[in-house]
Amino acid sequence: MKKRLLSILLCCAMAVSMMTGCGNVDSEELAKSQAAASGTETTTAATEESSEGEKTTASNTFTIAIEADTGNTLNPFTSTDRYGLMTNNMLFAPLARMNTDGSIDYVIADSIETSEDGLVYTVKIKENLKWSDGEPLTAEDVVYSYNAENEAMQTFYVNGAPITFENPDDLTVVITLPEVSANAMELLTSENFVLPKHVFESKGTFDINLLQDEIVCSGPYTLKEYQAGQHLYFTKNPNYALGEAKTENVVFKIIEKADTASLALQNGDINAWIGLPDTIGPFEDNENYNINNYSEGRVAYIRLNTASENMQDINYRKGILKALDREEIMTAAYTDPEFFVLGYSFLPKGNKYYTEDLEKYEQNIEEAKELTANGPKELTITYVRTNATEEKMALAIQAELKEIGINAQIEGVEQAAFMDVVMERENSPYDIMIGGYVMGIDPYAYASLFVSDQEGMMNMMNYDNATVNELFVKGNATLDETERQEIYTQAQQAVMEDAIFYPLGTNLRTLVTTSNVGGIDEAKLVPIYTFSDLSKLTME
Repeated sequence: MKKRLLSILLCCAMAVSMMTGCGNVDSEELAKSQAAASGTETTTAATEESSEGEKTTASNTFTIAIEADTGNTLNPFTSTDRYGLMTNNMLFAPLARMNTDGSIDYVIADSIETSEDGLVYTVKIKENLKWSDGEPLTAEDVVYSYNAENEAMQTFYVNGAPITFENPDDLTVVITLPEVSANAMELLTSENFVLPKHVFESKGTFDINLLQDEIVCSGPYTLKEYQAGQHLYFTKNPNYALGEAKTENVVFKIIEKADTASLALQNGDINAWIGLPDTIGPFEDNENYNINNYSEGRVAYIRLNTASENMQDINYRKGILKALDREEIMTAAYTDPEFFVLGYSFLPKGNKYYTEDLEKYEQNIEEAKELTANGPKELTITYVRTNATEEKMALAIQAELKEIGINAQIEGVEQAAFMDVVMERENSPYDIMIGGYVMGIDPYAYASLFVSDQEGMMNMMNYDNATVNELFVKGNATLDETERQEIYTQAQQAVMEDAIFYPLGTNLRTLVTTSNVGGIDEAKLVPIYTFSDLSKLTME
């Protein structure tokens, strides 16, 4: 639960590391490989040989821009930024991946069966699996990984009690829940990677030094080189459970600025980039590029900070929300409704439990003035400083509050400082926070945002409502869809009535690729990782 929350929380990049990298891939070789991948080299230069005798051709390297460094330390259990999680997804495989429609793509697992009472999950592991170093990958590795993560993160808990894991043989894992959990399948599959017991058991830590450690992998790729501030260079893992990748090499090229990344794509230095609506003009109606808009189920939101003295009065908070116009704010950030969908709940618009039968706080300037008349006239808005869309949101909010006589100062902070602000429970200097999250498919995945009385819940909204706590538990404890719909409708209504949380909607993510990139549908565009399985991509 913690990892699913953090894996986003805010889908913002971490600060770029300034450490000096080293490795065994020559920078000139890498540059040639990247250029060849984009098809920009001449025919005579289209095939080069590295110092290790590997061929780099126009069909074997895919290069994607990422806007921040992972840092030189990677921990598969505690990674929270987008690019650390993308790296984990390259190196380590899960039992299975759950799609947004609830269907399952098996990876290490061959099947997962559930008992009639919903308490026992029996996982069959595929036969003859191996780690990248040739050692057998078995059920023992799965049990080791899940138990280790539970000890470190309390990820696999139901209503405060731990899930247990056993392996009666090398190809079977028996998972026993302490009580029924409708969220169990998603909890046990998505974002949970299997690690090699024979490597980590004696190591004493799950931290991986990308500059020094040889990483034993189960995912589609292995890490060949990490160079701080520049790139992560991957080569395909011949022992991947779903078969060897169709593209030999993948490069995550670190390009912090959007205009620099756009030029890199136009110049053929990279094959893919996530662009913002106001930056993709050069690639529209251009046969050399393909554009894919897709939803991560990300909810952009405004939080009225109850750790601030200015936000203690509920009527004042309601007045602040009545001053806002979510469509104006989202348009300021994303340019055009083509790139976003308005939303009114903590669930994303596409979620099957989403409802609009709740208080929406539609803009009403006169009512807003009346409700805030006796309250503070000076407020502070904060957001992650490097997030350009959130800066635009802050400016729109500032202008809207000015209409009701409130002067709002804007103060962007660094990612790490923002997370400290989010977790501050009292005496915060900030009144309004702007953020976004990607949580998951089942509504119980959103419990860590609001639930305050359970072990393992982070309560990221600093919210305390006993009714909401009970509704999340009740919703997870029943498998009846009609009953769950009623319960989570009540939860959405209750959260909005307390006027601390103002959802803006769900923005679309825009992937721009060179036209020679194929297999995007097979690789599947997904939240956080961009691609569910990069091994399915092809380079023509």
